[in-house]
Amino acid sequence: MLVCSVIFILNTLLPINLNQFGIVPRSLLHLSGIVVAPFLHGSWSHLFSNFLPFVILGGLIGVKSKKRFWLLFIIYVISTGSLVWLFARGNSVHIGMSGVIYAFWGYLIVYGVVRRQFLHIIISLATLIFYGGLVFGVLPIRSGVSFESHLMGALVGALSGYIFAKAGK
Repeated sequence: MLVCSVIFILNTLLPINLNQFGIVPRSLLHLSGIVVAPFLHGSWSHLFSNFLPFVILGGLIGVKSKKRFWLLFIIYVISTGSLVWLFARGNSVHIGMSGVIYAFWGYLIVYGVVRRQFLHIIISLATLIFYGGLVFGVLPIRSGVSFESHLMGALVGALSGYIFAKAGK
């Protein structure tokens, strides 16, 4: 999130709008947006609304291991961004870390339920209790919000949580 903050500050100071480099669905010219988009934010409130959930949910994953955090982070950036590029509404630019946050959320919930170990179940329950409201973010109820990023992130996170739990990792 420090990188996101620095990029946001540069975006406000530079005479170019870096957010144009986000994900533009099905545009070959914007394929780089798949990797760049999570680090771009439209406003301070957008950045701050992603900051704490990223730190908390990412931190819960990082408790297992830093290697697991970085592996999932990279997987989530690429897979969520690719799915948004393929399936999201056209004529829009998708930016922000929320797709990755929703992937963390989906992972933590499913991993604990499938793994069935006390600590992981507690983490799943805590995630549901404190971040259960995220479920509404996967619905197209707010204009200007990429529910597609949220939905794709949650699906990718849930799938990876299932796979990692079943593999005993």
